[in-house]
Amino acid sequence: MTKKTGCIFDFDDTLVETTIYYDLAKEKFADKMFRLGFPVEELLEILNQFDISNVLKCGGFHKECFPKALVQTYEYYCQRYDITVCEATRKWMEDLGWWVFEQPTQIIEGATEVLRQLSTEMILFLATKGDSEIQTKRLKESRLDRFFHEIYIVSDKTHKEYTHIARKNGLDPAESWVIGNSMKGDINPGLRSGFNCIHVYHPNTWDFEEEEAIGEHFSVKSIREVPEIILSYGRKRLAASE
Repeated sequence: MTKKTGCIFDFDDTLVETTIYYDLAKEKFADKMFRLGFPVEELLEILNQFDISNVLKCGGFHKECFPKALVQTYEYYCQRYDITVCEATRKWMEDLGWWVFEQPTQIIEGATEVLRQLSTEMILFLATKGDSEIQTKRLKESRLDRFFHEIYIVSDKTHKEYTHIARKNGLDPAESWVIGNSMKGDINPGLRSGFNCIHVYHPNTWDFEEEEAIGEHFSVKSIREVPEIILSYGRKRLAASE
């Protein structure tokens, strides 16, 4: 059976904005804590530690992780400075965390056009980490779901998930692509699975998703640069085989 050529796209901060809303919530949180009289020098680092810990304990990006981390950070500072936890403030912190998921889905400039162009050339897939309910909602809001042959919402993205997608859909990794903004969740597991990879820079990528690249890959500053890389690569391979 002839294997197919395809692209596996990431979703958050590759096709739609995500981290900007977390950053806005963190700013509101830091301002609230400052007005409560807490020192804020290490505040966001403590919050980040709780958030990462929750993700690791849950085994993935579940929607409860961030609201819980905000509350945990507030309670940590209350205990540290011997201040009684205010239930109304605690509720405000938790609601702030849920506010992130209520924001409108904002498509990254150029993403729709890129998917429309590539979908006429090859089969497209989406692999995204996150809460299934939240991600499904945001996909429908963005209307980007119409471009994908299959959508995979997973708790983690490792070489196992990419290999599974390739085998299930008859993809040839050596002729196919992984595109995303995360070295940890997109590029490195894609490389381990034998895919060609394109790292799309995003200024607000969560540091939990950052790590050193394990191999050669393409890097671009805009999603708009992706089609030319993929299509020119395909033309070169075709010319070489003739």
